[in-house]
Amino acid sequence: RSSLPNRLIMPQEVAAAKPSSTLTKKLFEIFTEYRGVVMVGIVLPLSFAMELAGELRDWFFRTFQVAPQLHDKRVAEVQRQVKAWNASGQRGKKLMCTDRSPWLSMSVRTASFKADCNRIKCQLCDILELNEEKMTIRSEPMVNMRGMTQFLGPKGYQLAVQIEMEDITLGGVVMGCAIETNSHIFGSIHETIVAYDIVSADGELLRVTKENNPELFHALPWSHGTLGFLVAVELKVIPIKPYMHVTYIPCHTKADFCQKMQAYATADKPPSFLEATIYSKETSVIMIAEPTDADTAEKKQMIHGVNYFWKPWYYLHVETALSKGGFAELIPIRHYQHRFTRSVFWELRDMIPFGNDVWYRYLLGWLGAPKVSLMKLTMTPQIRREVIYKHVVQDMIVPMDNMSEAIDKFHEWFNIYPLLFFPVAVFDHGKHEGFIRNPPKCLPGKNYQMYFNLGAYGVPQLVREKQEWDAIRNLRAMEHYARDKGGYQLVYTDLFHTRDEFRSMFNHDLYDRMRAKYNALGAFPEVFDKVKPEKGLISEEMLKKIK
Repeated sequence: RSSLPNRLIMPQEVAAAKPSSTLTKKLFEIFTEYRGVVMVGIVLPLSFAMELAGELRDWFFRTFQVAPQLHDKRVAEVQRQVKAWNASGQRGKKLMCTDRSPWLSMSVRTASFKADCNRIKCQLCDILELNEEKMTIRSEPMVNMRGMTQFLGPKGYQLAVQIEMEDITLGGVVMGCAIETNSHIFGSIHETIVAYDIVSADGELLRVTKENNPELFHALPWSHGTLGFLVAVELKVIPIKPYMHVTYIPCHTKADFCQKMQAYATADKPPSFLEATIYSKETSVIMIAEPTDADTAEKKQMIHGVNYFWKPWYYLHVETALSKGGFAELIPIRHYQHRFTRSVFWELRDMIPFGNDVWYRYLLGWLGAPKVSLMKLTMTPQIRREVIYKHVVQDMIVPMDNMSEAIDKFHEWFNIYPLLFFPVAVFDHGKHEGFIRNPPKCLPGKNYQMYFNLGAYGVPQLVREKQEWDAIRNLRAMEHYARDKGGYQLVYTDLFHTRDEFRSMFNHDLYDRMRAKYNALGAFPEVFDKVKPEKGLISEEMLKKIK
């Protein structure tokens, strides 16, 4: 915290917020002033303990296969609670949500709306079935990506769109959004879903597929649990091999990067996995990857376990391509799948500035990365205000022909590097257009257009230099740019939209019809009410003053 300035542009009503008691104030002061000590001395050990407990639980259920047999009983309990809520006459008075603690989510905010809701217990944490004939997996929503790769990997599979961060849950990405390094082929994770099992606002269990209920099927992505409770989901899987052959291609000009990325992403036979890390306005490294075996002596010499705890953070390893030139290596599959987890992409450099030092990696690296959930749990109101007004976690999706301009805009608004870059196909769903609109044009002979996800995570350069940086104006400029280009903002981030602006960015037509048809009005919050910043941080009236 000491590296951040005290001066920042912050609304008075936010800056004036105070803890409610002397003891709370003292704890807040300790947790704020000694954030580094709290991170290393409390959050890291607790994160390690949580990880170990999760590993043991997953091993137990994988070994003895008890949990899937209880799925129907658990779903029936969710239905019972929903029907009891209906019978109690609370519709329109006290909405429903899951009972998951807000600090456990992977979004940057701690959901405050749950305090006013009736919480439905949804203990649904297990993988149900792998169907190798259909190449699908059926799972409960609280399974996280660590559990998914541990289960599928030894069997030679992964999710068709396998998400990077280990603690992200399947339900979170299925009801929200997720993009990965093969999204230029598959699109977002929603394009790989075969069926949703939903408990509706009336307590009915619905199995929703593209064939039996296309309207609800296409309304569920990005709905964030506001159309019903997700109790199971069936997704496509793809075969994998033990290693990824990764080629690092340095680009020393923005024009070179844009030309190469456009060519790779839209090729007739594109790379199986494609991404880039942008290190400045002009420099970047493109990574292309193909599954492979280490079946020759030459290939065995190329093996590099990038995710061992004593290794440098992956994004810094990638950056070496800019100085030493392009190179290739074989990365073990789980190392590749979770390559940015140890450094939380590149966020850990600001949380634990010495986290990549050799002494730290060898002495404490085995503890792993601090869990986002525990960082949120120990986050004081003052730190949360600093996170929203001095720090950026933002992802924007816009059409591919805006690459060069978008990089310039991110530099103007944030000046944060590295930047994440994933190309992503946005598909045309015809009359079943969901939250994401059909692209205005498609690639020749295709039913999709190529967009890209540009992500900025970290402290803006002006803040590092102890100068004024206007968070609200810059973030609202980004949101306006995304809307103007027919793009989108990922909503796990801090949003500065008004409600009308949010509805303008995302197509609510089908969503609103499904809310009415399935009796969700007065039963579940709207998406905007679930994803807007916590109470007391920013108000819609405040935003309306800023054009």
